[in-house]
Formats: sequence, structure tokens, C-alpha cells
Amino acid sequence: MPRLSVAVVSLALVLPLSARAGEVSYQFRTLEDPKAADPNLCQGAPFQANVKLPGIVSVPERDANGKLKAGEQKAVGKARACALVTDRTFAEGSQADMYASFDLPEGHFAAVGKCTAVSNAVPRPGVVLVGCALKLTEFPPAYAGGFATSSSIFNPMNLPGYNTGSLWTLRLFEPDAAAAAVTPGGGGKPQEKAPTGAKMRAPAPTK
Repeated sequence: MPRLSVAVVSLALVLPLSARAGEVSYQFRTLEDPKAADPNLCQGAPFQANVKLPGIVSVPERDANGKLKAGEQKAVGKARACALVTDRTFAEGSQADMYASFDLPEGHFAAVGKCTAVSNAVPRPGVVLVGCALKLTEFPPAYAGGFATSSSIFNPMNLPGYNTGSLWTLRLFEPDAAAAAVTPGGGGKPQEKAPTGAKMRAPAPTK
């Protein structure tokens, strides 16, 4: 079973001129941590997972050019990843169901979707490059929805010199203020607390 360390890089985008809802992005890194094991780890997964990866969330620092800095970061939350892998060769184009959840200072987030193997031979045979695209299914009431994507490296053979890890992007949208006012259970104000440097609000649209 591969180990997983996940990093997330999120980008703030300028909304279309006709858009009224706000857009918020998060960046954080998750590292597999056996101490975070939970018997109910995959309880929220809509499938029977055969890969279960508990972890912690941290916020990486970046250089001025956007390059992530190496080194340990302070943990700010928990992460869980559950997958149903049916092709243990990770042939290019093969897919696996994925459920991921993140407990951040702002609240709980969960997402479901597919991960696709991009390569099983770069930078050497046995190292697997994977991309994931997940729909957010659980999130704080401040948001109307969103999605999570990743570029991941898996080392299922535990080859020396290679770490399993991912770069994730979480992008969420705030509900339209007018719609929220008339919709029961509509999103309210965003909660203030979030991982330091991990939350970026999109600039207001210009006219």
C-alpha cells in the first residue's frame, strides 16, 4: 500500500463579469501519518476502499517565483484518502475511485471522483504519476460547492529516493447573495479562520 503526502497549490481566478458569486481557493499539504489512523477513515466513501491513507494537513511556504520550499511545516488539520484500485500495474489511462476529506481550521471538506494514471515509468519504472479530479460533496455552509484536483506521485513499490505525494487545488464558490437570502439553508458569511497563506479570494470583477 503506497504512502501518501499531499500538497495543494490553489490559484485565485478573476470571475466572469456576469458572475456575482465569490470564488475562494485553498493551498495546503497533507502527509500520511499512521498516528492519524481512524477505524472510520473511509466511512464517507461511496465505495469499498482497498487503499486507506490517514494524514495531517500543513501549509507549505513558497518562494517569490511560486516554488514550494522543502522542509517540515506545522500541522493545521487532518486529511484522509480512500481509493479503490483495480489495476495494480497502474497502466497509463487506468482509473481508480477516490474519496478524500480534509479537516481544516475553517471546517470539514470532502470530495469524490476519479484518479487517472498518467505514467508508470517516469522518472523511473515503478514510480506512478496520477491526476485526480474530485467533486466537493461536503463543505462549510459559506460555500455553494466546488471541486478539487491534484497532480500526484505514488511509489507503490517503495523504491528508494522517491516520496509519495500530491499537489492539490481546492476551488470553492460562495452562493449568490440574493439567492442565499431566499433559499432555506443558503450559505452565510465565510468563516474567518483558515490555514495561514492557504486561502485566497478572487479579485472583484471589473466593469
